[in-house]
Amino acid sequence: MKKKSWLIFAYFCLFLNVSAQRNLSAISLVPQKSAAVLRVNWTQVRGNEKLRAIVNGDNFEKIENELGVSGAKISEWIIFSDINPSTSAGMGIIISGSFTSNSVIQTAKAKNWKAEKMGANTVFVNPSDKSYLLPIRNGLLVFGTKSGVEKLHGVLVKPQNNLISKPPFNSTWAELTASRQPINFMIGVPQEYQKVADIAYKVAAKLMDLASFGIMGTVMETIGLVRCMGFSISHQKNVYPTNLVAMMETETKAWLTSGAINLLKKAPSAIGTRAKTEEEKQMLKSMQTMSASYRGTLLSVKFDMPENALRQR
Repeated sequence: MKKKSWLIFAYFCLFLNVSAQRNLSAISLVPQKSAAVLRVNWTQVRGNEKLRAIVNGDNFEKIENELGVSGAKISEWIIFSDINPSTSAGMGIIISGSFTSNSVIQTAKAKNWKAEKMGANTVFVNPSDKSYLLPIRNGLLVFGTKSGVEKLHGVLVKPQNNLISKPPFNSTWAELTASRQPINFMIGVPQEYQKVADIAYKVAAKLMDLASFGIMGTVMETIGLVRCMGFSISHQKNVYPTNLVAMMETETKAWLTSGAINLLKKAPSAIGTRAKTEEEKQMLKSMQTMSASYRGTLLSVKFDMPENALRQR
């Protein structure tokens, strides 16, 4: 009787584990120690030339081909990285959609990728560049460096070790995604970095194809040092509606910064812009669309960024 009880308990635990994996969302798998996250709604971005260019859509399609997954079967992808993505040491990309794990595994085997154990899971290693592939379940996989995949595997073992449930990331991410824009970027800013615009630019430029932040850089410089920040972008006609969110150190700083940003659109000369060129005229026009608000320590700045503010390299 005692043995039967243990069997029932084991089956129950197995059921819970399988059910939990089925309910996993891609964003909930981003490892806790990641500093930057880029999420792309591929269903919306895939057919939009302007948005594709921002997120290096052509490069992502090379990954699709490498893994043997059709873009039509991918709903979203998420890149996570540490604060120094130039090394790519802890980088990974989570892909979700309607594909099957078996199709991905068969492609890896056909390319002679080596199967290895990572805990209770099986990963596949590309012999040419040592990249790792971990099929999690049907419609969900992670692909990246060994370190990146290992970090995500740690979240599979201990779901509480994810990034998105931890403050200040949880509040910032909730605010960013509330408007359901197709591109979301978030970065946690270490205290030792004093120039937010510089570090955000360097990390975002690695994950996206941004040649210039334009007005966004002006807003970032006005905001100054923050605990966490991010932005969401969509595309309409010749502008990119943008929402920039920052978790300030105190509510007072959020209030003061909100006022300073709202003053920018009333006094363009404060930043030394005289609108001599067409680009400068577009910059000023964009500034007129700015609107800043705050809730507690969370600052939100909305504006329409002109296309020339995101010139492609």
